[in-house]
Amino acid sequence: MSAIHYPGASLKPHRDESLLNGHLWIFSGALQQPPRWVENGGVLDIKSATGKFVARGYYNANTDIAVRILTHDFEEDIDLEFLRRRIHSAVALREVFDPEQTNAYRLINSEGDGLPGLVVDRYADILVAQIHTAGMEQLRPLVIEALMQETGARGILLRNDGQSRRREGLQIEEPTIAAGEVPEQVQVRENGVSFFIDFWQGQKTGFFLDQRDKREALRKYTRGKRVLNCFSYTGGFSVYAALNKPPAQVTSVDISAPAIDAARQIFEMNGLDTSAHQFVVADVFDYLEEAHSQGELFDVVVLDPPAFAKSQGARTQALKAYRRLNMLGMQVLKPGGILLTCSCSGVVGMDDLLGSVSLSAQRLQRSVQLLESYTHGVDHPIHIAMPETAYLKSIFCRVQ
Repeated sequence: MSAIHYPGASLKPHRDESLLNGHLWIFSGALQQPPRWVENGGVLDIKSATGKFVARGYYNANTDIAVRILTHDFEEDIDLEFLRRRIHSAVALREVFDPEQTNAYRLINSEGDGLPGLVVDRYADILVAQIHTAGMEQLRPLVIEALMQETGARGILLRNDGQSRRREGLQIEEPTIAAGEVPEQVQVRENGVSFFIDFWQGQKTGFFLDQRDKREALRKYTRGKRVLNCFSYTGGFSVYAALNKPPAQVTSVDISAPAIDAARQIFEMNGLDTSAHQFVVADVFDYLEEAHSQGELFDVVVLDPPAFAKSQGARTQALKAYRRLNMLGMQVLKPGGILLTCSCSGVVGMDDLLGSVSLSAQRLQRSVQLLESYTHGVDHPIHIAMPETAYLKSIFCRVQ
């Protein structure tokens, strides 16, 4: 039996079905009453309306998701060994990567790895962690200790600067070293391509690791082609295309000047002549409208925008933005060109993205062939009982 006695909370009748099916969230309306003597982030046992143990998780009275489940096993304490087991399992999954080719990937993907509220990305021997919830914040010292023990990392950087922490009643923090030593930047490999990562100031944890397989898939469409990479950030898709044989001629567009400067440096790191490519600091929508007015045409267009909707209330406006963006992208595509279009908005599904592309094509009187569709890579596993935690959609299309 569990060596620790945890406070308890009871569910309303018939509200334990999703938990028994493996779901990891309990909404506040499912509880008979708010648990007493449990601080936000504290661990508690969840019982059915008949008093039977159902699961163990951490509680937060400030959020709609009142409890996030950590285990369904009554005998499993939430301690250092628990965290080590979960991290060990996550490390084992990532052994699919050949470290000679790829040494940058997501190590812990929150609910997908059984550790709700924790995201950890690995860049060579440096870990960058993000703690999004009050419950995981309570476990922070044990999490850091378990990560160091199970990964042998040189250092861990905490990037607790995400706005989601405010919803949990947590402070936004400056990036800070949690363990070991962390340099300003590190060089990594992804599918044999070299990148340097600024995990102190870069977006997310420094790189968009969730697009790795899509960057690799793009290669075959870009040999000797003219490629436009919109929302290019530090040029992930761009450098893959430029390294092709014969190389693509790539135009990278991003509103961030530092990101465009970093893209140039990454091209040079990979032995590419930056004078053969264009690097443009501009608003993507403005750039596409201007390019269309000038009659510019590309063989391949990549549209990988930031999330247009971070809540259900923003969904309608987001769908309008995706339709507009895809129309603009198609207008600068040569007949028979390839469009890679993506959405990382969690409230926008794959069907929504396909619908946006279809409506855009109809308005332009274009026909579209769907060639490939992608979601998350192997290092971004999704808990099968929680499809709502999926967020990434990417489709390759041929536009006639």
